[in-house]
Amino acid sequence: MVKTVLITGATDGISKHLAKKLASQGHHVILHGRNPQKLELATQEVRAVSLRGRVSSYLADFSKLDDVYRFVEEIKRDFQSMDVLFNNAGLYAGKERKASSENVELTFMLSVLVPYILTIELSPLLEKAPDGRVINTSSYMHHFAKVKDLDFGFEKNYNPGLAYNNSKLYTIWMTRYLAREFCLRGSNITINAYHPGLISTNLGNDSSDEKTKKSLFGRLMKSLSKNVDEGIETGYYLTLSEEIRGLTGYYFDEKKVKSVSEKGYTFEKAQDLIAYCDDKIELFKQKYAEFD
Repeated sequence: MVKTVLITGATDGISKHLAKKLASQGHHVILHGRNPQKLELATQEVRAVSLRGRVSSYLADFSKLDDVYRFVEEIKRDFQSMDVLFNNAGLYAGKERKASSENVELTFMLSVLVPYILTIELSPLLEKAPDGRVINTSSYMHHFAKVKDLDFGFEKNYNPGLAYNNSKLYTIWMTRYLAREFCLRGSNITINAYHPGLISTNLGNDSSDEKTKKSLFGRLMKSLSKNVDEGIETGYYLTLSEEIRGLTGYYFDEKKVKSVSEKGYTFEKAQDLIAYCDDKIELFKQKYAEFD
C-alpha cells in the first residue's frame, strides 16, 4: 500500500536517506527543509530515485512559529490525508542560548514544541488514514537528562549538553502524553519515539556553533556513529512495519521497544510540559493577532 509520509528536516543525513528509500519504493514523500538551496538539491535527489515521481517539498524555518503555522496551512491546503508524520528536524544549538521571539530555547523548540504543534495540527489528516502514525526523534542521550527544576526553556542556567539531553527526554514525555490523549478520544493515531543512533552526517553539522562541531561532543559523535543505511533502519521500520500496528506511546531502539529513563517523570510533570508548550503557543497567537 502506497503511503504519504511527511519528513521534517529532510535535507540531510538519515532523513534524506529515508526519504530516498521510501520514494524508491513508490511512496509519496513530503520533504521539509529550512535552507532553500539544500531543499532543492534534496528534492532533486529524491525525485531521481522515486518510483512514481511523487515527491513534494516545503520550505519553513521551524525556529519561527509563524513559519511553522504557515507550513501547517500549506500542508492542509495540499493534502486531504497523511499516513505518517516523521518529526526529525533538530538542532544542537551550541555554547550560547538561542531562543525564538517567544523565548523558547531552540533545542527545545525543534525537538518538542514544533513536533507537538505539527502532531496536533495535522492529526485530522492522520486520522483519515487507516493507520496514521507519528514518529518523534529522541535519543539515547535522554538517559543523561537532569530535570530537577523543570526549567523547560533553560531560562535560568543554560547548558547546551543538558538542553539537548533534556529535550530528548521531553520528546518522550510529550510522546507518552499524546499517546494517552489519542487513546482517550478514540483516535486511531499511534505515536512513538525512537533513537536513530549516533549518525555521522547530520547533528554536528546542524550545530549553529562552529566550536561545537570540533568539541569533544562532536568528535565523540563521529567516532561512535553509524552510517546512514544503519541509521534509517528503525525509522523505516516504524514508518511501514505491520508488526507495530496499534502500538503507541513507546520508545524504540534497534527496532525494539526499549526502556526509557523515568528520571523525574510523573504524569503531572508531563502535563506541566504540555502546559508550557500551550502557553508559548498562546503567546504567539496573541502577538500574531495584534498584527493581523
